[in-house]
Amino acid sequence: MTQSWLAFDIGTTGTKAAVVDGSGRILRSAIREYPTHTAEGGIVEQRTADWWAAVAAACRSLEVEGEIEAIALTGQMQDVILLNADGEPVRPVILYSDTRARAEAEQVVERLSAERLRALTGNDQDAGSLLAKLLWLQIHEQAAVDASAHLLPGAADYAAFKMTGIAATDTTTTSTTGLMDLATRAPLDSSIFEAIGIGNTARLIPSMHPGGAQIGTLTAEAAKALGLRPGIPVHHGPGDAGAATLGAGSGEIGTAYAYLGTSGWVAFTAPDRARPGQGVITLAHPHPERFIQVAPLLTAGGNLAWVRDLFGAEDYVHVIGEALDRPPSSLLYLPYLNGERSPFSDPLARGAFVGINAASNRADFYRAVLEGVVYAYRHALDALMPQKARTLVLTGGGTRSERWSQLFADILDTPVTVLADAEHVGVRGAVLAAQVLRGERPSYTPPGYFPVEAEFQPDGRYREHFDRQYRVFRDAYPALKPIFARLAPTPDE
Repeated sequence: MTQSWLAFDIGTTGTKAAVVDGSGRILRSAIREYPTHTAEGGIVEQRTADWWAAVAAACRSLEVEGEIEAIALTGQMQDVILLNADGEPVRPVILYSDTRARAEAEQVVERLSAERLRALTGNDQDAGSLLAKLLWLQIHEQAAVDASAHLLPGAADYAAFKMTGIAATDTTTTSTTGLMDLATRAPLDSSIFEAIGIGNTARLIPSMHPGGAQIGTLTAEAAKALGLRPGIPVHHGPGDAGAATLGAGSGEIGTAYAYLGTSGWVAFTAPDRARPGQGVITLAHPHPERFIQVAPLLTAGGNLAWVRDLFGAEDYVHVIGEALDRPPSSLLYLPYLNGERSPFSDPLARGAFVGINAASNRADFYRAVLEGVVYAYRHALDALMPQKARTLVLTGGGTRSERWSQLFADILDTPVTVLADAEHVGVRGAVLAAQVLRGERPSYTPPGYFPVEAEFQPDGRYREHFDRQYRVFRDAYPALKPIFARLAPTPDE
């Protein structure tokens, strides 16, 4: 069995690199951050040059030359990365959270019907869909499309391309985009692209493979940039939600888990697609006969970063401490800073504080944000699972705070388990996917691979208050939905 892995997770706020042993243990890790460009109209973009610089810097900081036997990759999904024939970007990356293509999404549905799209792709196709984004590009930036030779839908795809020179993606990532037939796990027929009006883009779609497959070896040029030896096998793991599912111990049918990062989701492995109309997305599992059902949250821990910067707090510890040192109030927060995807899809939804009064202070605002994020997870869980979860595995960087993890248990009224190295489930899952594809593991839930670090039991002191607030939370978005729509900028603004 391969014992020394180097794994990368190219995320929304930064790239994580980790040395992982054959049992999934994180030996050491590093992270390098990069900026995101946002603008009115739903624009959210990043630069591939920043991604690759972060990958190289994080790798070099680990000083792993000579010890690495294989590389595994994962990262953010549902992006639009256009490269020319020389492998250079023709424009900035359009991120998964970009919602500029709202009008184009309506045109896509009009041309193919929501029912047909759902049958083909497994999901509803909205402004986040690459079908809509590619139509937007065809209308507004046709020169960029014409100049492109490759379309990569995930950050790990780009890292893999830089490492091997091979344009490829994984089926988990592609199942988020609308470009793949979920039944066959192959690109949609070219006639579909023609019917939508993006026939010129079908030629750009890369080869697709199950997450974990080896797509090539590290080139001499990439090895020099990373400080590694050439020829190391490079495995393209499933996109971040898929890798996190495996790394959280949910790779086989059964246990639900939640991921608390800048964005977030609740998910589990299932034998079937999700029921339509429940706000749940169906992703392709690396296993050809399984699916991952996901209820995604566009902005999860990102709300905490926003309120920290808004009030100029020193760090997250101070925000969480000040918030939870006081009892809850009736102040309510809706955490939809960038719109929402589950359990409803609305790119125009926005964040809102409800119930401010003359006594409201900074700590109340902090606490309302923490609680609002957890209410959103509870809402997503209700859509994902018709019955209350008996326990929930909590993963992601947000688990660094024991007090926020306890708040999850209290508001969900469910025992919460935090795995050891919970913020590294993505890199662990990428390695596990590769081990299964290499034949080194027979199962996606090997014994001993998911050690538990902490468990949190619900504290019932505020159960009635949280249940009451949650009911108000559920009612608040429908009441404000028409207001959000009226506040949205017009195309001329």
